Amino acid sequence: MDISANDINSRELYKILIGAILPRPIAWVSSMDPAGNLNLAPFSFFTVASVRPPILCFSPLRRADATEKDTLMNVRATREFVINIVSENLAAQMIQTSGNYGGDVNEFDVAQLPQRASRCVKPPGVADSLVNFECALRDIISLGTEPLAGNLVLGKVLSIHVSERVYQDGRIDTAALAPIGRLAGNGYATVKDRFEMVRPN
Repeated sequence: MDISANDINSRELYKILIGAILPRPIAWVSSMDPAGNLNLAPFSFFTVASVRPPILCFSPLRRADATEKDTLMNVRATREFVINIVSENLAAQMIQTSGNYGGDVNEFDVAQLPQRASRCVKPPGVADSLVNFECALRDIISLGTEPLAGNLVLGKVLSIHVSERVYQDGRIDTAALAPIGRLAGNGYATVKDRFEMVRPN
């Protein structure tokens, strides 16, 4: 079956994209508005864009009514944020922060999460997250203004906090980090089942 992306509605297209492109890592983004109000929200359109310079990217979609999410507005205004990695033990608290709260609601408080003061940016990190990336905004690429349009946020990593529990011999121990990934619908995945392959020379 062939499907033209122009022949289906946005919701149907969204379901195909999130159902096929998975598992997706989760950027748990902490940000702050100019008045100092904190925001914490998860985004599964997230990956590494560059190593040198170190750039991470995530893409907050516009809501169904085409309005922008608080995280995007905060990052645009203050030009800094923290990406926290979500481990299995933080899944329940992460999902609490995914609600559609008002801009004056602090999701750290909603999920009863302790904060870690950042070294280089104003927004704090999630203290219980085993890896935190402090980022300065490099660019925001707006991909549209209609509902579910993305905004690609590119952030330069300024500082990384890595727990000694997961950092061994210059590498992250995947089993100790126990990250979760996003699937379709209400589904999430772990990385307990892994295999290795060696690339040919």
